[in-house]
Amino acid sequence: MRAMILAAGRGERLMPLTEQIPKPLISIHGETLLQRNISNLILAGVEEIIINTSWLGSMIEEYINVMNDPGPKIICINEGDEPLGTGGGILNALSYFKNEPFWVINADIITDFSFTINPLVKDFVGHLILVKNPDHNLSGDFGLEGNLVLNRSSHMYTFSGISLLKPEIFRSYNDQRFSLAKLLRRYVRKGVISGELHSGKWLDVGTMERLNKAKELIQG
Repeated sequence: MRAMILAAGRGERLMPLTEQIPKPLISIHGETLLQRNISNLILAGVEEIIINTSWLGSMIEEYINVMNDPGPKIICINEGDEPLGTGGGILNALSYFKNEPFWVINADIITDFSFTINPLVKDFVGHLILVKNPDHNLSGDFGLEGNLVLNRSSHMYTFSGISLLKPEIFRSYNDQRFSLAKLLRRYVRKGVISGELHSGKWLDVGTMERLNKAKELIQG
């Protein structure tokens, strides 16, 4: 199994902290956000991890190079000064995933989700991990009916930034820069995206307020 960590964002809402350090390398109680997610993937038996970078990407690449970890192969792909977006970044790295489903995780989340089980079933091309709506996203992103993800529903949930995807959904996309959410909604309309609700630990570390919450969450 392979995985991709999306780490190319600039971290605008965490400025000025992210003027000097990329958001994935923010440390909480002595461990970076990036290392926490790498560790979760290693525990799940992931054999190869792709990390896309842009803003201060050389710092992430250097961090990976000096990691003293005998775990999976880790490959960094620098997208240059202009990141390709969450969807474009995956498309740019697609050759690494062959024809096999792969996990995708945002570098700036904290979670105890387990990646050990492949949840994809026949005829589905993607599986989304959803969570209850946090205060900063009360309207949610997707609905869930059984295991079927919907674009609209009477009860909406938030996309956690974790998904298992088949490479085929990217191959017909022609744009170089685009968001993953835009592509996912296209396939949700076709009824081929499944999902599940994760009730465990999860936090999107996108602002200083949430960074402080992350420190409390991990300490707790």
